[in-house]
Amino acid sequence: MITIFTPSYNRKDTLPRLYESLKRQTVKEFQWVVVDDGSNDETGKLIADFINEGVIDIIYEYQKNSGKMRAVNRGVQLAQREYFFIVDSDDYITENCIETIIKEAKELPERLGGMIFRKIDMVSGKVTGKPYPEYRIDSSPIEIVYKLGIDGDKAEVFKTDILKNNPFKEFEGEKFIPEASVWVKIGEKYKMRYIDEGIYFFEYLEDGYTKNFNSLMKKNPKGFEFYYKEMLKYNIPFVNKIKFIIRLVQSKYYKLIGGNKNTSYNNLFRTGRSRETSHRTASSSKKIRT
Repeated sequence: MITIFTPSYNRKDTLPRLYESLKRQTVKEFQWVVVDDGSNDETGKLIADFINEGVIDIIYEYQKNSGKMRAVNRGVQLAQREYFFIVDSDDYITENCIETIIKEAKELPERLGGMIFRKIDMVSGKVTGKPYPEYRIDSSPIEIVYKLGIDGDKAEVFKTDILKNNPFKEFEGEKFIPEASVWVKIGEKYKMRYIDEGIYFFEYLEDGYTKNFNSLMKKNPKGFEFYYKEMLKYNIPFVNKIKFIIRLVQSKYYKLIGGNKNTSYNNLFRTGRSRETSHRTASSSKKIRT
C-alpha cells in the first residue's frame, strides 16, 4: 500500500538507523525505494547488504548527483504502491508508523490527496509545531498555515498518482526547489487530511538542505524565483506577501549575478530576513521555512 521513499547523498552513517526503524514496523505492507544521488561513501554497498538480508522489499537506484528534487521525481516514477511517503536519510519513523498510515488511509475519502502527520524532534522527543484543534482536519497547505496558524514541519503522505501528475520543476544547472512549490500546487485541487499524531523522528545535520537558506537560494535562484512567484498568487496575509516579494527580488538578483556573493546586497536584505524570522511561530522547528 505504501512506498517509503528516501533520497540519499553520502548518508552511509545514518541510513542504518532508518533501516532498523523500517525492520521494526508492526506492519510490513510497504516497499522502500532509495535513490542514491551520486554518493561516494559506499552507500550502494550498504543498501546491497540490506537487500541481501531479505527482510523488506527494497528498490535501489543510483543517479548522477542531480539534487533532491530530481531524486524525488525519479522515486515517484519507481514507486509501485498507492501512497508515497518521503523519509529523509538522516531521519527515521516510529514503530507503528506504517500501521497508523494504513489505518488512516482506509478511512480516507477519495476526494482527498493524502494525509499529513506531525514530526517528532529526535533530541527532545517532543512533537513539533502547534497542536491541531482537532485530531483530524481536512484542509490545504495555504489554509493550514495562513488561516489556522498551524506551523512546524510535517510528514506528508501523498497518493502516488497525484505526485506522478505534479512533478517538481527542474531547472538546468540547479539542484533544489522548495518542496512547498508542489505541495501548495496539489492543494489547489486536493485537500489533505491533517492528523494530529507524530510518526516521524527528524534531525537536521550540518550539511543538510535545511541548514543554510541563503546559500541554497544563491545556488538555485531560478527554483526560488519560480516558488515565490507562485506563492504571490495566493490569498495570504499582507506581511507574508511582503516577505515573498523581498525573497523574489533576492532570487532574481542571484539569478542575474549567477549566484555570486555580494556583501552589500546581503546586508540590504538582512532586515527582511529578521522580519521573516519574527513572524515564525514559537513552535516552528529548526527547519528554515522557504
